[in-house]
Amino acid sequence: MQDEQLESFLREFEPRRPRALPSVRRMWPRRLAAAAVVVVVLGGSLWLGRKHAALRGVHAVTKTDEQAQVRTQMNLLPLTRMALEDPARLDRALSAASREMLPDLHGSESTLGVLAKE
Repeated sequence: MQDEQLESFLREFEPRRPRALPSVRRMWPRRLAAAAVVVVVLGGSLWLGRKHAALRGVHAVTKTDEQAQVRTQMNLLPLTRMALEDPARLDRALSAASREMLPDLHGSESTLGVLAKE
């Protein structure tokens, strides 16, 4: 009895032709173009940033001959050689480098003065 009911229920359905699959859009050319634009912009900004940093570095080094000499001599090997050959010269070089590299500790507006006020 149930088989007959199931069969009559199934007969109510009419077969239909399935609809066509949706067309697949080709998005990869757009994505490839967008990726190329990102790469060009990123590469250009990095190149300009390095060029600007190099120019700033050249200006900072060429301010005075003493500063340029101190910056080039701050490698470990030349400092070690200088310590072995002429300790007084090493002391002068380190004093000059510390004036440029370390914050100012003298005066009311110095780093130490500002910290002492707090």
